[in-house]
Amino acid sequence: MVSIQMRQHTDESIESQALELLRSAGALSLPVDIEHVARTLDVKVNYQKLEDDVSGVLIVSGNQRHVLINDTHHPNRRRFTLSHELGHLMLHDGGGDQFFVDRHLRVYQRVGEPGAPAYQLPDSMTNADMERGANRFAAALLMPGPLVKRVALEHDLWDENDIARLAKSFGVSEQAMSIRLQQLKVVALN
Repeated sequence: MVSIQMRQHTDESIESQALELLRSAGALSLPVDIEHVARTLDVKVNYQKLEDDVSGVLIVSGNQRHVLINDTHHPNRRRFTLSHELGHLMLHDGGGDQFFVDRHLRVYQRVGEPGAPAYQLPDSMTNADMERGANRFAAALLMPGPLVKRVALEHDLWDENDIARLAKSFGVSEQAMSIRLQQLKVVALN
């Protein structure tokens, strides 16, 4: 089994790091130009047909950084996948060559406890905590807290149509926006 060394990231530190990246890339506008953000990190993004259960792949080899995105997936999912892979790069880059394959990336869905069997496989380069961190980073990158809070004030968040319009303006799914609003405590959990 590969031993994965990782610095612990709090939700607050992930939010802060994503916001700083957006500021430094000059990408704090709606919808976030995630490809521009990738370019500022010298990440080459390629869209191609991948296996159905593969959402994206991050490859780091020396100074080269490549992300492969499954071009058969919905545009919102492709945006989230790219943001998720950038999360791996920003949060989990321990130097040296790395290879992350994200199968069936589901927005905010946990893939198991850190001790889950999938993370114990000899070729596993990630664990549940790393995946949750990359998802949190992706959410913070695509739906920056300050922008979500500001724009949310202009909408009636109890109206499904307003949540749909809010999600569309950020280029994310309604489910992702609903969860993000709960994360940011803009709306209360039911």
